[in-house]
Parts: sequence; structure tokens; C-alpha cells
Amino acid sequence: MKRSLATIPAGTGIFIDANIFLLTAWGKGSLGQQCHEFVARVKQRDLKGYTSVSVVAEITHRLMVYEARAQFPPVTVEYLQKHPDLVRKLSRHLMIASDIARLNVDIRPVTVYDLHRAKDVRRDHGLMTNDSLIVGMMRGGKLRHLATFDNGFLPVSGIQVWAPEEKTASSPQP
Repeated sequence: MKRSLATIPAGTGIFIDANIFLLTAWGKGSLGQQCHEFVARVKQRDLKGYTSVSVVAEITHRLMVYEARAQFPPVTVEYLQKHPDLVRKLSRHLMIASDIARLNVDIRPVTVYDLHRAKDVRRDHGLMTNDSLIVGMMRGGKLRHLATFDNGFLPVSGIQVWAPEEKTASSPQP
């Protein structure tokens, strides 16, 4: 069952998926606002936030591509790989790990044990590699709570998913 980010009890230790950070930075409207408020609670230490090196790497990669497309449209990942001179001109991605750490988020390393637990998650639940690694790390770190905007985690046993609430046309607007 999915619950609202806004209702996470104070003091909860929670793993944060890449999409929450991305929605905080780039999200528009209600989704971005809810993620921003959630991250503010982590920064204020009302919640104990955790993420992984692999999640930070995913965010870094996405931001690098976003920055490149903004500066050199229409750039693709393949084009960047063939033109390292353009990659050297990008700078925003260099600050991601520090920015996340300043939010009082504990960035955890990935261990070989996490990789082995992730294999079981892929086999049992059909998650893709990065998502299965999140669950493997959560299990290794005895974390039960996950902030994500990815419904793929819902069937995974032992995980409580917390997500921003999507507003629909029929939902009352404040």
C-alpha cells in the first residue's frame, strides 16, 4: 500500500529514491511541492534520510544529460560519450553528492552483499537492477520505509512505500 509523503511519522528512517530528488529539483506543481516539503523535513532532521551511491550516480547522470541538452541541443548520451570536450564543459553535476549530503541525507555505499540481496529481489519481484539494489540495500540496512514515485515497489514485501500524491481532475484542489 502506498501512503502520502506528508504523513510519514517524525523520526522515521527512510530510503530516498532518485525520482524524489529529481521531483524536488525539477518537479512542477503539487508533485514538486510535496517532494520539496518532504526533503525539507529530512534536512531539518524530522526524518532520517538515507540513499545510496548508486542513486546519487543515477541523479548525477540524469542531471549531466539535462544540462548538456540545455546547453547544446539536441545532445544525446551517445553524442556526449563521443565528445568528452562537451562533458568537460558541464559543471552542475559535479555538486550533486555534496548537495544531497547537505540535506542531511546519509549516502550509503553499495556492498557485495547488497548486490547478492538484489539478485533475490529481481528473481522474486521482477524489479530492474537499480530498483532491486535499493531493496537489497534497504534490507541490509534494516530499513522498511521508501520514498519513491515508482509504483514498481508496491508488490515488494516488507517495504512501506511513501509517495507524493497525484492530483487528478476530479481531486479537489486547495
